[in-house]
Amino acid sequence: MGIAEKLAGAKKTNWVSEGFSEAEVKTIVELAKISARIERCRIEMGMTQQEFAEYMGVTQGMVSKWESREYNFTIKTLNDICQKVDLELSVSLEKSCVKADYKAPKWNFEIVARKKRKDRWAPYLSNKEAIA
Repeated sequence: MGIAEKLAGAKKTNWVSEGFSEAEVKTIVELAKISARIERCRIEMGMTQQEFAEYMGVTQGMVSKWESREYNFTIKTLNDICQKVDLELSVSLEKSCVKADYKAPKWNFEIVARKKRKDRWAPYLSNKEAIA
Protein backbone atom coordinates (compact mmCIF):
# COMPACT_ATOMS: atom_id res chain seq x y z
CA MET A 1 0.00 0.00 0.00
CA GLY A 2 1.41 3.36 -1.06
CA ILE A 3 1.49 6.59 0.93
CA ALA A 4 -1.45 8.07 -0.99
CA GLU A 5 -3.63 5.08 -0.10
CA LYS A 6 -2.55 5.23 3.55
CA LEU A 7 -3.37 8.94 3.72
CA ALA A 8 -6.72 8.41 2.02
CA GLY A 9 -7.63 5.72 4.53
CA ALA A 10 -6.27 7.50 7.58
CA LYS A 11 -8.63 8.27 10.43
CA LYS A 12 -9.36 11.98 10.85
CA THR A 13 -8.29 13.49 14.16
CA ASN A 14 -7.94 16.81 15.90
CA TRP A 15 -5.19 15.70 18.28
CA VAL A 16 -3.15 18.83 17.56
CA SER A 17 -5.76 21.12 19.08
CA GLU A 18 -7.17 18.61 21.55
CA GLY A 19 -7.14 20.04 25.06
CA PHE A 20 -6.99 23.66 23.88
CA SER A 21 -9.93 25.99 24.33
CA GLU A 22 -11.29 27.87 21.34
CA ALA A 23 -9.72 31.07 22.74
CA GLU A 24 -6.30 29.39 23.04
CA VAL A 25 -6.45 28.14 19.46
CA LYS A 26 -7.45 31.63 18.22
CA THR A 27 -4.55 33.18 20.18
CA ILE A 28 -2.06 30.73 18.69
CA VAL A 29 -3.33 31.40 15.16
CA GLU A 30 -3.30 35.20 15.55
CA LEU A 31 0.22 35.22 17.04
CA ALA A 32 1.41 33.06 14.15
CA LYS A 33 -0.11 35.48 11.62
CA ILE A 34 1.53 38.50 13.27
CA SER A 35 4.91 36.80 13.51
CA ALA A 36 4.78 35.62 9.92
CA ARG A 37 3.91 39.13 8.69
CA ILE A 38 6.84 40.65 10.59
CA GLU A 39 9.19 38.00 9.25
CA ARG A 40 7.89 38.54 5.70
CA CYS A 41 8.51 42.30 6.02
CA ARG A 42 12.07 41.69 7.21
CA ILE A 43 12.77 39.31 4.34
CA GLU A 44 11.20 41.68 1.78
CA MET A 45 13.47 44.42 3.15
CA GLY A 46 16.40 42.09 2.43
CA MET A 47 17.60 42.13 6.04
CA THR A 48 18.98 39.49 8.34
CA GLN A 49 17.57 39.29 11.85
CA GLN A 50 20.64 41.20 13.08
CA GLU A 51 20.22 43.98 10.52
CA PHE A 52 16.49 44.18 11.21
CA ALA A 53 17.18 44.36 14.95
CA GLU A 54 19.53 47.32 14.44
CA TYR A 55 16.92 49.02 12.24
CA MET A 56 14.21 48.44 14.86
CA GLY A 57 16.44 49.42 17.81
CA VAL A 58 16.15 46.05 19.55
CA THR A 59 18.36 43.00 19.97
CA GLN A 60 18.58 40.16 17.46
CA GLY A 61 17.17 37.93 20.19
CA MET A 62 14.05 40.10 20.35
CA VAL A 63 13.54 39.82 16.59
CA SER A 64 13.91 36.06 16.96
CA LYS A 65 11.20 36.09 19.67
CA TRP A 66 8.92 38.19 17.43
CA GLU A 67 9.32 35.64 14.65
CA SER A 68 8.90 32.63 16.97
CA ARG A 69 5.10 32.52 16.56
CA GLU A 70 4.84 32.52 20.38
CA TYR A 71 5.75 36.06 21.45
CA ASN A 72 2.80 37.80 23.12
CA PHE A 73 2.90 41.28 21.60
CA THR A 74 1.61 44.38 23.34
CA ILE A 75 -0.33 46.95 21.36
CA LYS A 76 2.54 49.40 21.94
CA THR A 77 5.09 46.96 20.51
CA LEU A 78 2.91 46.23 17.50
CA ASN A 79 2.40 49.96 16.89
CA ASP A 80 6.15 50.57 17.08
CA ILE A 81 6.87 47.74 14.65
CA CYS A 82 4.16 48.83 12.23
CA GLN A 83 5.38 52.43 12.20
CA LYS A 84 8.89 51.37 11.22
CA VAL A 85 7.93 48.82 8.55
CA ASP A 86 5.06 50.83 7.06
CA LEU A 87 2.23 48.51 8.11
CA GLU A 88 -1.17 49.58 9.38
CA LEU A 89 -2.28 48.09 12.68
CA SER A 90 -6.00 47.51 12.87
CA VAL A 91 -7.52 46.08 16.04
CA SER A 92 -11.18 45.18 15.86
CA LEU A 93 -13.29 44.19 18.82
CA GLU A 94 -16.72 43.25 17.62
CA LYS A 95 -19.40 41.21 19.24
CA SER A 96 -20.11 37.96 17.49
CA CYS A 97 -23.75 37.97 16.49
CA VAL A 98 -25.88 34.88 16.46
CA LYS A 99 -29.49 34.73 15.40
CA ALA A 100 -30.65 34.27 19.00
CA ASP A 101 -29.07 37.64 19.91
CA TYR A 102 -31.45 39.72 17.81
CA LYS A 103 -34.93 39.76 16.41
CA ALA A 104 -35.79 41.11 12.99
CA PRO A 105 -38.81 43.39 12.93
CA LYS A 106 -41.94 42.23 11.20
CA TRP A 107 -43.67 44.28 8.54
CA ASN A 108 -46.73 46.12 9.64
CA PHE A 109 -48.85 45.16 6.64
CA GLU A 110 -51.58 47.68 7.43
CA ILE A 111 -49.15 50.58 7.15
CA VAL A 112 -47.66 49.12 3.98
CA ALA A 113 -51.13 48.71 2.46
CA ARG A 114 -52.01 52.37 3.21
CA LYS A 115 -48.80 53.55 1.54
CA LYS A 116 -49.12 51.29 -1.47
CA ARG A 117 -49.99 54.16 -3.77
CA LYS A 118 -46.71 55.97 -2.90
CA ASP A 119 -44.44 52.97 -2.61
CA ARG A 120 -44.16 50.92 -5.78
CA TRP A 121 -42.66 47.92 -3.94
CA ALA A 122 -45.68 47.37 -1.67
CA PRO A 123 -47.79 45.43 -4.23
CA TYR A 124 -45.03 42.84 -4.55
CA LEU A 125 -45.26 41.76 -0.92
CA SER A 126 -46.95 38.40 -0.99
CA ASN A 127 -46.69 37.65 2.71
CA LYS A 128 -48.04 39.82 5.49
CA GLU A 129 -44.96 38.98 7.56
CA ALA A 130 -42.25 39.36 4.94
CA ILE A 131 -39.51 39.37 7.55
CA ALA A 132 -39.83 36.62 10.15
